[in-house]
Amino acid sequence: MKEKHFFAGSNTAHGFFSYFDNIIKTDEAKRIYILKGGPGVGKSTFMKKFAAGMLEKGHSAEYIHCSSDNESLDAVVIPEIKIALMDGTAPHTVDPVLPGAVDEILNLGIFLDSTRLEKHRMQITQLKQNISAFYKSAYRFLEAAGIISEEINSIYDQHIDQNHFTDLKNLSTNQLFGSDEPSAKPGKMRKLFSEAYTANGYVSHTQSLSSGRKIWAVVGENSNCNSKFLFNIAEEAIKKGCDTECFFRPLEPDKLQHILIPSKNLMIISAENRMSMGYDQVFDLHQAMDTENLKTRISEIENNLHLQDLLVKNALEKLSAAKKAHELLEVFYVNSMDFNGVNQLFDSMISRHT
Repeated sequence: MKEKHFFAGSNTAHGFFSYFDNIIKTDEAKRIYILKGGPGVGKSTFMKKFAAGMLEKGHSAEYIHCSSDNESLDAVVIPEIKIALMDGTAPHTVDPVLPGAVDEILNLGIFLDSTRLEKHRMQITQLKQNISAFYKSAYRFLEAAGIISEEINSIYDQHIDQNHFTDLKNLSTNQLFGSDEPSAKPGKMRKLFSEAYTANGYVSHTQSLSSGRKIWAVVGENSNCNSKFLFNIAEEAIKKGCDTECFFRPLEPDKLQHILIPSKNLMIISAENRMSMGYDQVFDLHQAMDTENLKTRISEIENNLHLQDLLVKNALEKLSAAKKAHELLEVFYVNSMDFNGVNQLFDSMISRHT
């Protein structure tokens, strides 16, 4: 797979949540370029150009999208040559760990004409305050949606047969690993998001990550059980020496949503039903549920789901409003930038890797 697309940060019930330290490990990287500068200075475009250049040379590229504006990038990684470029500005501030030896700051802000920006200080200040207010509102709605999600899961939790659930977990690991012995060199876990709440709505890269791979589905509405089921597989994979990419839920960033085991060419996804016939294997967690007694709570669950959907909808509207304000803010910076200087910096940087 030449391109991979995912997120390293997410707008969640706990506010902005970052797995940025999982983009690339400092001790494994050859070079990490940390881009600094204000909005509209060209950080995302800079990264897209670099990734495109590396793809032309036959390398693969990982595109780490911004969860607030999925059309922008937070980072790119070129795995074969262990080089990463990442946005080092808030809310995922990144600073060098090994300055010069591995990390290098590329400050695009040096090409800003501050005298032009000073003329618009009041408008810039007001826009930044508006953006902050929109995000605070979005996170309040997502926090409330997270509480409702917990309420829904608590109902499902009351109707789970733990012994049957354990049997299903064991069945999945036995089918995947059989009698394989633990590896002397355990695999590594990488934590990311494949889906996110963005200013453009709910965006998922799960399908593209699954393309060309075997797909197993864990079917069930209870995100608690789905997460525990996937964690059991991920932990076993790591014991067996398999590197595992763990994709967490955008609303609940401590709960697993999907896992990818590259060495098995296998994507294991959470699904709420068995509608797709394209799965290579299905583990239906409804088998471990007391479905008869659960029927008495269906109306309660549906009402909670409706409330959760409404809260998420309000959050997405606030994220969209924040993006519109951010785009207005960017205009001031774009009009104050020397992009010829940025292009010269890009040419100087990429020439080191050709």
